[in-house]
Amino acid sequence: MGSQQGNKDCYALALLIVVSFYIVHADGEKIGVCYGMLSDSLPYHNEEVNLMQSNNIGKVRLYFASQDALQALKNSGIEVIVGVRNAELQTIADDQDVANIWVNDKIKQFHPSVNIKYIAVGNKVFLNRTLISYLLPAMENIQRALRNADLQNNIKVSTPYPTSVLNNSFPPSEGTFGEDMSAILNFLSDNGSTFMAHVYPYFSYKNSAGSTSADYSLFRSTSTVVTDGNLMYNNLFDVFVDAFISAMEKLGHSNIPIVITESGWPTAGNAVATVDNARTYNNNLIKHVLSNAGTPKRPGTTIETYIFTLFNENQKTGSEARHFGLFDTTKIPVYPMDFLAESSVYPPLSSPESSRDLKVVYIYLTVI
Repeated sequence: MGSQQGNKDCYALALLIVVSFYIVHADGEKIGVCYGMLSDSLPYHNEEVNLMQSNNIGKVRLYFASQDALQALKNSGIEVIVGVRNAELQTIADDQDVANIWVNDKIKQFHPSVNIKYIAVGNKVFLNRTLISYLLPAMENIQRALRNADLQNNIKVSTPYPTSVLNNSFPPSEGTFGEDMSAILNFLSDNGSTFMAHVYPYFSYKNSAGSTSADYSLFRSTSTVVTDGNLMYNNLFDVFVDAFISAMEKLGHSNIPIVITESGWPTAGNAVATVDNARTYNNNLIKHVLSNAGTPKRPGTTIETYIFTLFNENQKTGSEARHFGLFDTTKIPVYPMDFLAESSVYPPLSSPESSRDLKVVYIYLTVI
């Protein structure tokens, strides 16, 4: 009888800790996810919104202005990045009226019931040489369209860049762009917007031929791995983020905020794309970016970050690309995730089957 009461008391204490932690963090920064839709078996959009809310996911990136997804996001409180497709860049760049119609039809009708925070004009346009000349004019026309709709103070315009736009990323203080980015950075600065970057330690680790350690790539290093002047780094993610910041500084922009619009780790496709590595990376990523640690160059702040991706996408090319999802399309976690960034309460479990029990308990606690 005594042991049963003791177990009840322990459970009550654990519950109190979890609920208290949730209350403290409910109004703070939350993790974001990318919502790719290249799958033939996705849940209904309202189910996807419920899934994000029940898991404390507070931000989502849409790669295009899906009317159905935006409708489902109404009054959810979830912050949204809405993408302009690469295929739309030329017509928007060439005609202000097209930009005005795009904003009125895809943005204004959903504001403010959908909390649209950014418009991402194109995606990794740097990799498509035929589209680069349209990028800045398209951004400028979307910005003017927001101004015409009186939304310029609510919604900011930017464009995501891959790390390959960096000519040099190591040491991070020597980060430089390989392209002339002055005009884009001037636009971001003039309009109070953010620099959007994709950061994938996974690819560096996969291609390093053993020269980069798993601990350094997965946020497991407890000691300094890289010393850069008076700055010390124990993870590869911060190295890339600070390399972007240094590259902006070299062009006279030291205060533009940075948003990580993609980061993640796949569970299949090659030897280092494992469930264990993906679980470790993404859980540690959440803990890091929500911790207020910031990076060595910009300490003391959270790092707005979007994990790629919400669901596995079976219509993508290649096994690796199809297996970045946090959930399968039945809404079951691919592996246990601690979206509250408190692993001492929810320790990682070893099997995907175990995560089903974790999911049920987690939803129950967050509803409380």
